Amino acid sequence: MGDAPLQKRIKEYVQEKAEVCPDSNTENFTVQFPGPLNYSVNNNAVKFHGDFTVTEIIQEPLELIILIDRCALDMKTCEEFNKLTFTNLCRHVNDEKGVVSKFFKNMEPAVRCPIKPGSYKFKNAVFDLSFTIPLPMEGYHWQANLRLYSRIRPKKELLCVSSLSYTRWVNKP
Repeated sequence: MGDAPLQKRIKEYVQEKAEVCPDSNTENFTVQFPGPLNYSVNNNAVKFHGDFTVTEIIQEPLELIILIDRCALDMKTCEEFNKLTFTNLCRHVNDEKGVVSKFFKNMEPAVRCPIKPGSYKFKNAVFDLSFTIPLPMEGYHWQANLRLYSRIRPKKELLCVSSLSYTRWVNKP
């Protein structure tokens, strides 16, 4: 009798969907994508592919609001779970040692604040989501909307991205 290979049970992050928010006024966004968001997921990280266009300068004061809903696995019911608001975004984008700046540096040309109008390409733009693994996320779908606003009056929505994800346990050899 041969020995069965030892299996290790690990939790992994699954990005089920990422798209420009379907309920939004997308043609007025300052950040424009030529088609659906193009991404792949590997080792709890989401890698973006393709390109996007910035139609006008993006500068402070900016605000990023992330609304997170916790949904049943069948998506029949959802409840508001958390709302995160971030300001001083340029400081994070331009911080050479920061977690966020690594993502923006891996675009062509590299994104720095203020963000100039033009075409940008995702080169090796990876967003590491392994920080979610220790969180008690299993058993639910997580619907998140990331909305970027310019707070220059009148407040204007520059971009909205919708994400649907979950974590699951898998057996790995």
